[in-house]
Amino acid sequence: MAGLACSVLLAGCATIGQDLNALGRSLVPPTPREAAQKMLNPHDPDDRREGTVLLSNSTFGGVEVYVRAYRDGVTYENDPLAKAAFVRALARHGTVDDAPLIASQLTHEHYQVRWEAAKGLQRLHNPAVVGDLLRVLGDDVEDADIRLEVAVALGQYAEDRVFQGLISALDARELAVNLAAEQSLRTLTGQSLGPDPRMWLAWYDAAEEPFAGEQDYLYPTYSRRQSWLEKLAFWSSPVVEYPAPPAGLRPSTERRTYEEEQGEESGG
Repeated sequence: MAGLACSVLLAGCATIGQDLNALGRSLVPPTPREAAQKMLNPHDPDDRREGTVLLSNSTFGGVEVYVRAYRDGVTYENDPLAKAAFVRALARHGTVDDAPLIASQLTHEHYQVRWEAAKGLQRLHNPAVVGDLLRVLGDDVEDADIRLEVAVALGQYAEDRVFQGLISALDARELAVNLAAEQSLRTLTGQSLGPDPRMWLAWYDAAEEPFAGEQDYLYPTYSRRQSWLEKLAFWSSPVVEYPAPPAGLRPSTERRTYEEEQGEESGG
């Protein structure tokens, strides 16, 4: 009997020791190399998501080898939460050529992926995605939060079809979508005409150059609470971001004038 009790105690001690060792390992922050291994782990979507978040939030998250991994994740990932993390990472560190790939996720079946795609397109300027954005904006079945983010993204495209799409969004049943569309109209035109689409249309019909007063578009930034893993991995502390022009769109103070472009074309 005494021997049995001793065996039980020893087994219990071994189990406790294993649990403590596992806890200790979980409290050790992963290195960048380990985070990269997590991101590429083909067997665990939670690892892929965590590794992607850690790397994309680091100061070296835009290294080309990681950006290629983000693109692969957006293209091939099956787990929706991991795919959403890849979309966010690519939007943050990708180029304007990545905008169509992100736009392809606007029709994904999972809400989180669509939401990240809509927000991501606020950070990349590529007129090729305007049609995709307008289709989502005009889809009354789509979630209001996603249409809101799409309305914000459209504020960087001074096009007649964008103006008309935003005017239609002023009639949406959700107030948040109305307000986002109105703000984008103000950015595109420099006008403050309120939420009444009739006033906007009357002004538009009378305006010779409706986008002459266009203001600089700055993508909005979002803050979130750090996860415990990010707090442990000191090298992956999220950088404080401020509203800025999207990749591919220079602010008006840096844009060339029409006369300069014409002079270059004529050899002047």
